[in-house]
Amino acid sequence: MADLTLLEAAKASQDDIERAVAKIIVEESAVLEYLPMRTINGPAYRYHREQSLGTVAFRGVGGTYTADSGVINPLFEPLVIMGGEVSIDNFEVEVMQNLLNLKAEKYRMKARQVGIKFSETFFEGDTVVDAFAFDGLRKRLTGGQKLEMAVNGAVLTLAKLDELLDAVVGDGNEKVLFMSAAVRRQITALVRAQTGSSLISMTQDTFGKQHIAYAGSVIRVVRRGDDGSTILGFDETQGGSNIAASVYAVRFGSDYVMGIQSKSLPSVKDFGEIQSAPKHLGRIEWFPGMVVKHPRCAARLAGVLA
Repeated sequence: MADLTLLEAAKASQDDIERAVAKIIVEESAVLEYLPMRTINGPAYRYHREQSLGTVAFRGVGGTYTADSGVINPLFEPLVIMGGEVSIDNFEVEVMQNLLNLKAEKYRMKARQVGIKFSETFFEGDTVVDAFAFDGLRKRLTGGQKLEMAVNGAVLTLAKLDELLDAVVGDGNEKVLFMSAAVRRQITALVRAQTGSSLISMTQDTFGKQHIAYAGSVIRVVRRGDDGSTILGFDETQGGSNIAASVYAVRFGSDYVMGIQSKSLPSVKDFGEIQSAPKHLGRIEWFPGMVVKHPRCAARLAGVLA
């Protein structure tokens, strides 16, 4: 089966509830709009990532080559368990409104939180902090894929943003930039300051919402949909500064950054009224994971100051 985003998989689902929940999760997560998901068998996904290509040389007549081969590292990514339960008191069911509408609203709220939690973990997940989660890009990107504005941070420049994009393989329109709204405003201000610049253009997402693109790469703001707080805010430490932020450039695809899961959509179960307590119970559960297949499929620019 081809790797599909959650939204694409939802279109083929025959389950109305799961289809609706998947759409809400994707609406709440800019990452999941782009992330292709591969359905796998078993608790983990085994794959290979190239480290080096080996050498090629010129030789003279009668000369020889030095034999070697490229290096490919075997890796694996486990699936994790994420989800939550919806609890509705019998009082709410009886006096607030009819059961179906109330349940729909409760499931919608829980689905939104799934999208938010996945986005947070995609960027800032750390299995040292939460052993049941997965490591996000902040922990995975090292070496040449982690750029810094300066030792103690600095205000963003377009030259550094270009350097970030160059660190990711592919053309501009194949990459997505993720940042906070404050950093996005820095970019638009920098571009406006350049007379005659055409670096900024407009693009449209799957849901018809307008977004700006820098040098062909779509800019997506990562923030919570409930209180508007940002996930990629000025709360990181860079040298002597503890008010730094990061910008990420990502190329999604089956050979680049992709997701894994145990089934094509998160499962939604409604248990109805339970005997052990005066309430109705439901559950949303999903078994996802994250794979960074190419050594240059994502990069991080750290140390961006306000």
